[in-house]
Amino acid sequence: PPPPPTGDADADVRWVFYSSGTTGFPKGARHTDASVIAGSNSMVSQLGFDETDVASIAFPIAHIGGSSVLSLGLRTACKVVLVDIFDPRTAPLALARHGSTMLGSAAPHFHAYFNAQAAFNAQAAHGPERLFGRLRFFMAGGAPSEPGMHDRAIAELGGDGLMNGWGLTEFPMAGYPSPGDPPERLRTAAGRPGPGVRISVRDPDGTEVARGQEGELCIAGPQLFTGYVDASLDAEAFTPDGYFHTGDLGIHHPEGWIYITGRLKDVIVRNAENISALEVENVLLTHPGIAEVAVVGLPDPRTGERCAAFVVQAEGAGPLTLPDLAAFCREKGLAVYKTPERLELLDAIPRNAMGKALKKQLRESVTADA
Repeated sequence: PPPPPTGDADADVRWVFYSSGTTGFPKGARHTDASVIAGSNSMVSQLGFDETDVASIAFPIAHIGGSSVLSLGLRTACKVVLVDIFDPRTAPLALARHGSTMLGSAAPHFHAYFNAQAAFNAQAAHGPERLFGRLRFFMAGGAPSEPGMHDRAIAELGGDGLMNGWGLTEFPMAGYPSPGDPPERLRTAAGRPGPGVRISVRDPDGTEVARGQEGELCIAGPQLFTGYVDASLDAEAFTPDGYFHTGDLGIHHPEGWIYITGRLKDVIVRNAENISALEVENVLLTHPGIAEVAVVGLPDPRTGERCAAFVVQAEGAGPLTLPDLAAFCREKGLAVYKTPERLELLDAIPRNAMGKALKKQLRESVTADA
């Protein structure tokens, strides 16, 4: 692997993309033409895009994912459809008119597609037709997928379901599954490494762990950025042998599949016990009365942190209380210390354009009231 960047000026750097800053502060990632183009490698080789496809960009084109999809269009001659603003009422209809074969990219977008299909079905003249008649699959990766999303996509919209990938602003589109892969993998995995992508899973002291064991996912390959705009951040961003610290906790399965289990910065530490916010969110999303949820850690003078659930209730659901939530978590087998100790009911969870919950904003909204 190449050595870590030195922070020196690089004449080949022509792109700067900022991370979403959902759990911290945005950081500017410096990219070259080569690293940006390599961001489309997995879409070409694993998802099988070609000139007959109609890809869509349902999020701001200035996001790192936008450059990857544009590179895909240049490489395969597929059509790329952009929307200036993703209006959940009108954007799905525009993408349908253009014959989109791929729809992305996170839960808020997917629910808009489901609602558009339901409205289409309600028109008696259409009968059982599909609104997105050429759809091949959903493409995800901006945020964790809701449980059951893969099967629901197939049942309601058709196609091969959810192709959930993995990537970062610093390392776009690291890998995807392929249409036709086993459904049990498509439901839960974040794809397999794309061409030239190398994964090293490491424990807190930097030691590489065996395949199948959990640790921090460190990554190297052709789409790796050259370093941050603030070069002082580079030293801690890379391992001595040139892998990037993603901050994602996960497992590299012996068969190559990547499973994301949480974030190093999205871990709640309560009484010296680590709680994965993602694990708690996945349990709560199975509650029939919950439409959306974001779990964050709040300061607590006794335990260090406590687990708080920010919830948008499902339409028509009765009032949800904290004791209700605790009983549901016990029923689902969630450890008692992982059960939320605070419940905040919201009309909507603040999200960025990629669908990621703005957890820093949620945390600050509560601490400001305290």
